[in-house]
Amino acid sequence: MEISEKEIIKRAKQGDRQAQAHIVKMYEKMVYNLALRLLGNEDLAESVLQETFLKVLQALPNFQERSQLSTWIYRIATNQALMRLRSKKRRQQSFDENIEDENRDYSSFMHAVEKDPLDSLINKELKEKMDQAIEQLPENYRTAFVLKDIEGLALKEIAEMLELSLPAVKSNLHRARVALRNKLGEMWN
Repeated sequence: MEISEKEIIKRAKQGDRQAQAHIVKMYEKMVYNLALRLLGNEDLAESVLQETFLKVLQALPNFQERSQLSTWIYRIATNQALMRLRSKKRRQQSFDENIEDENRDYSSFMHAVEKDPLDSLINKELKEKMDQAIEQLPENYRTAFVLKDIEGLALKEIAEMLELSLPAVKSNLHRARVALRNKLGEMWN
């Protein structure tokens, strides 16, 4: 018999180590991938993973279940990754923002590119260039892009998570897509 997520949360809040471990196991890959995309570094992503679940387990008794557990964990992981970025004081680059919006997301783009096995070498290089371009985005653009186009979260959920208005999230996402298109154009020329 499978235990519901609500029951797991209840048990974890009461200090049940197995329930807590189950929550970590359910979301560790999601947190690691998010941190890796935001930070571009495996060691930092691993640190964010650990910090996130330390915070999750410490704050779990106060989790009021107003949002889904996954949204709450995403918020904590995003904040941990952003704190890492800020502490590194990574250089910010400005990009031209006057190009029309495209509504293609990264994951569907990469999936479409990978259909022909003869193109695997080109696809690998394209993915590397895409990852480099994402890493060079300003923090607020990269965060919106990763959460929406790579992680597949809803715009409303991202706005809530980042404590931004919906138009601000849409603007950051649009600017990220434009910047990526420009940066990829530069890389291939």
